Amino acid sequence: MTSAPHSAAPARPTEQPQRARQQLPRFRHDPRRSLLPLSENSAQPARWEVEPQVCGYRKLVHHRERQEVTIPVPVCASPVLVPGVGAVVAGYDGYIRFFNRSLSKVYWKQRLAGPIYASLVVDRSRRRIIAATTGGQVACLDLRGRPVWSMETGLPLYATPLVLPGADLLVLAAFGSRCLGLDLATGDLRFTHELPRPWQAAHGGSAAHRDPYASPVATADGEAVVACAEYVVCLAPDGTERWRRDVDSTIRSSPAALHELGQIVVCSVDGRCHFLDTSSGQPCGSVALGAKVVSSPAVSGNILVAGTEDGTAFGIDIHSRSVRWTAPGYGAHAYSSFTVLPDGNFSAVVGRGNAVGLDREDGRFRWETSQLLGLPEHDPAMDTTPVAGPDGSMYGGSYTGMIYHFRFRPIASEGPPP
Repeated sequence: MTSAPHSAAPARPTEQPQRARQQLPRFRHDPRRSLLPLSENSAQPARWEVEPQVCGYRKLVHHRERQEVTIPVPVCASPVLVPGVGAVVAGYDGYIRFFNRSLSKVYWKQRLAGPIYASLVVDRSRRRIIAATTGGQVACLDLRGRPVWSMETGLPLYATPLVLPGADLLVLAAFGSRCLGLDLATGDLRFTHELPRPWQAAHGGSAAHRDPYASPVATADGEAVVACAEYVVCLAPDGTERWRRDVDSTIRSSPAALHELGQIVVCSVDGRCHFLDTSSGQPCGSVALGAKVVSSPAVSGNILVAGTEDGTAFGIDIHSRSVRWTAPGYGAHAYSSFTVLPDGNFSAVVGRGNAVGLDREDGRFRWETSQLLGLPEHDPAMDTTPVAGPDGSMYGGSYTGMIYHFRFRPIASEGPPP
């Protein structure tokens, strides 16, 4: 079915139950998208304020036997972390691999029909993993690597998909200015929606087809907000357009949801963070950061963190919509995202290729990783947003094919040496 946009906002749906709202992801690399706990006992107290150390690594490669060459396989997608067990990693070769915790063993691998750029997401209720390829395939696998369903959309998929648990829906933002809704259980198409096209599309813009780049986010009512072109669009679970708002500037950064305030925050390339009401799209205020924004923000407690292309991180108070702190040199790497650690503080991969930790309340530097391992022909820089779990593990990857397992120092290990 195809739904057409309209200006009048229909009656609002019944508010999501509290438990369902708690499961809704609030930003692009919200851990709710990428953590799949198998038990409540997987949490292990850790020193989240102390620099984590590399405790395992793996290089993904493709062998060309005829040419007798080995080619690194880029890791563009953030993985899924199964606390206490390991990580599910997607490569640009189309393979999805489930590694053990130290990355020394592959439990299984499954190949899709094209490269995987979008980060993997989870269907928590069914313990399934969902992947999307740049060629348009969407596939759902169980934790044994067995295919559950597969759907060919015919549209390039680069944005991280959105799971709406209350509607049992998977929302996809696809290049070519389209938004799709798939049944989460079966992969059946529920809706397709035409999105506003970038202004340059009418003037022969060479990259106009590469939109939307941003990943959708959920509102507290279980609707989907898509940032595309110069617009923010809110869609009901049936694909009906609730509202759209023109922010008069290109958007590359994924939105963040402030569920407790009933607002959405979208950062545009002109350096403004726009606060919009989720029920109407009406502006609630804005914050000017003074430089281009293409990385995606995160929110924890009362603080939204956003980064500019000059390398500065900004901590913004979501109530006063004012900058509480700045951290020069700690803005997220271009087109990556900030994320939130299990202790509520922020993390990101910065321009020099290391992951860093920043204090939520004041932006204070907490730690920075090192991937200097003494390996031959090894580029230590990471590119993907890290994923950290309650078991004290963190995983990150690079376009040069490296996957790293970091461990935060366990609290149980404190004390004098034997």
